[in-house]
Amino acid sequence: ANWERKGKLLWAANIWQDIAAQVEKLTVKVQHVDAHIPKSQANEKHRNNKQVDKAAKVKVSQVDLDWQHKEDLFLARWAHDASGHQGRDATYRCARDRRMDLTIDSISQVIL
Repeated sequence: ANWERKGKLLWAANIWQDIAAQVEKLTVKVQHVDAHIPKSQANEKHRNNKQVDKAAKVKVSQVDLDWQHKEDLFLARWAHDASGHQGRDATYRCARDRRMDLTIDSISQVIL
């Protein structure tokens, strides 16, 4: 993938590369089942639809829970840049002023 736009490296390209790598590993299976028919006309696929929906919900809930953490780090890095690289407390204030729910811990992880 090209991580440049108009000759400039994309902001947070390493994070976007990580996201792209994670998404490429996901298995996505899609099948359409028309749910708008009377139960008496439902075939086996229609009857199994409820089981598939239930399984999909379980699968989605088990997706890498680390995404929330990565999102927090991404936003913390953005807030640090937006605050003018003035340190942890300034980054926290910048995030809070923009109603971003970041913790000092996540901010501390991006400020070296």
